[in-house]
Amino acid sequence: MTTQAALTLLPVTAGALIGFVPTYLTERRRERETLKKRWDEPLHQLCSETAVRVRKILRGRNAVKYAEGDRDTALREMAEDLHLLSLLVEQIRLLGSRDLQIAARWMLRHAYAVVTETRDGSDPRAAEYPNPPYERLVEAVQQFRIEARRQLRVETPEDIAPEEP
Repeated sequence: MTTQAALTLLPVTAGALIGFVPTYLTERRRERETLKKRWDEPLHQLCSETAVRVRKILRGRNAVKYAEGDRDTALREMAEDLHLLSLLVEQIRLLGSRDLQIAARWMLRHAYAVVTETRDGSDPRAAEYPNPPYERLVEAVQQFRIEARRQLRVETPEDIAPEEP
């Protein structure tokens, strides 16, 4: 190859690289954003359904505690909701960040204690925690919401109204 051909080829190659690199980086960024967004809707649905199950468990506990309705029916529904909650938590393990998975597991742990205390009258983890299961579960739900909002890239994930206004 002659010097003249090399001098001609060098700017063409440099121009091609200059055009390729920004295009490649832009495409990679767009691809990453698409992958993140692809899982946002299923994760949102999953987290919403999880929060609904916990709310049902808390309502069932209040119905039993304040004698609103049939105790056996409420306990049966709470047990069913606890079972469904455990299935939802397993699904969160597939899509959720590590922090979201941990928050979901804590929520399940405290939901179990709420159901057990409602059914049997005693907290199965009273020796581990100073506060009652209901309070622990409410706190765990709040942390779960924060972690879900963080993974869904909400601008201020911690800015959630308290459970009791």
